[in-house]
Amino acid sequence: MAFNKAFRQKINAVRLRCSVNALLSQTGQVAVLTGGVAVLVVLIERLLAVTVRTPATLWGGGAVAAILIVIPWLFRVPGRMQASLLLDERLKLSERFSTTLALAESDDPFARAARAESLRVVQQASLRGHFPIDLSRPWYYGAGIWGVVIALFFFLPQKDLLGFLKEREKKEQQAQAFEQAQDQVKQTAEIVKASVKDLGEPNLAEDLSKLDELAQAGAPEEVKRQAIKALGDLSEKIKKMQSGTQVKAADVLQQMFKRLHGSADPFAQQVRMAMAKGDFAQAVNLLSQLQKQLAEQTIPEARRQELAQQLQQLAKELQKLAEQKRELEEELEKRGLSKDLAQMTPEQLKRALQRQGLKPEMIEQLMQKMAACQAAQGRCSGLGQALAAAGAGGLVADDLSDVIDQLNAVELLQQQAVMLQASLNEISRCMGRLGQNLCEGLQRGDGAGTMPTEAYSLSEEIQGSTKTTRATGKTDAGPIIASWYFKDTQVRGEARRGFSEVVQAGRASAAEAISENQIPRRYEDAVKEYFSQLEENSPQP
Repeated sequence: MAFNKAFRQKINAVRLRCSVNALLSQTGQVAVLTGGVAVLVVLIERLLAVTVRTPATLWGGGAVAAILIVIPWLFRVPGRMQASLLLDERLKLSERFSTTLALAESDDPFARAARAESLRVVQQASLRGHFPIDLSRPWYYGAGIWGVVIALFFFLPQKDLLGFLKEREKKEQQAQAFEQAQDQVKQTAEIVKASVKDLGEPNLAEDLSKLDELAQAGAPEEVKRQAIKALGDLSEKIKKMQSGTQVKAADVLQQMFKRLHGSADPFAQQVRMAMAKGDFAQAVNLLSQLQKQLAEQTIPEARRQELAQQLQQLAKELQKLAEQKRELEEELEKRGLSKDLAQMTPEQLKRALQRQGLKPEMIEQLMQKMAACQAAQGRCSGLGQALAAAGAGGLVADDLSDVIDQLNAVELLQQQAVMLQASLNEISRCMGRLGQNLCEGLQRGDGAGTMPTEAYSLSEEIQGSTKTTRATGKTDAGPIIASWYFKDTQVRGEARRGFSEVVQAGRASAAEAISENQIPRRYEDAVKEYFSQLEENSPQP
């Protein structure tokens, strides 16, 4: 049994070693073949600029190489008889291995004697050095060919003999420009949608849905132009909302409240100051605190009567303000018209303006101003009536609810005006950014913005044929009717305006903007603090 085991081990060892050598030999041959293909691929890619190496071709080539290695190798794996013949040949055993294997199933006495004698010889035979595992000659050929492949890959310069590389680079640039345009439009759409949705206007829902479709298929510059157009349409709708009667009425109402008189009573003075500054949230807060104290009955009767009288006085002032038409009168005078026109009805005013030959645009603006003034007068009158009713009723907590509701409504209108302006500013900023990128694309000649060669030639010709001239004319004394500012390099020289002078001019401009309601009243303290810090940090002369 031991002889049979030793016999099988030697047969299996030979088969294993021969199989490994066959696998290495087949792999070397495939390496030579694939190396030749790789040389051809590198030459095609470097000289013709044709892309051959793709994930699909690499995976396909690997699969073909594996098949060329495995299938022929399976046919070259030696069987038991082949292994025994190799053993007899290399160990010079006079066919003892093959004889033993051939007579393994025979019961003939001669066969048993021959098998026994062969097994004794096999047991003493050694395989050392007769079946080495080594690389065949194709491996060296394959290594040389792959060395050539590596050298060509790293040192052969890129050529474009057929012009494919230039075309591919152009397509890649166009694809990259399109992706960038899509990203820019998507980012812009998200910013604008977030800004406009805060307005809570259902009429803008359709325009917001269009923003989601801005980054669809098309040329990069066309995508940006469509985005700018959609943003422009949205901006026009918001401007119409901004010019609405109720929104403008909040501005007029704030101008009316600036004419409120002061009061010796601290609480009444705080309410008047808050309304005059346009801080309606503060006025609501003060009245809400008063309402809470009235509900808890923590205010003495004498003080409650005092506060009732103060509210009555404020109501009378508001009723007087509601009867005045100073804002409309000032607007008419500013346009060179008689302030007496403010006493007319809307129909009468429109006919009077038409008789004076005003442009339809100016007539429309004045009619909108009149509507806003009338709406503001109505709100002022309603607020005055609510205050009068609260004071006349002995000033109980429930009487202030109507006053607080009306002030809250004015605060909402004011907030809407601020949000509308903020949305317009955001849309304008996004349109400017898209427009700047659009101009940069035209200057680079990317995508659809490619400028023809003839245009460059014509531009160069014009530039080469022009010269700088200066028109001379007679200068008469009189006011400057127009001036222009140009972006150019800064000219070094001595500053002619002092720092404090500039700060004072800025402070005056800011004060004017606050008074005209271009800057909300709630930011007045921050603006003053800013200019105060500038004056403190100004250089001493």
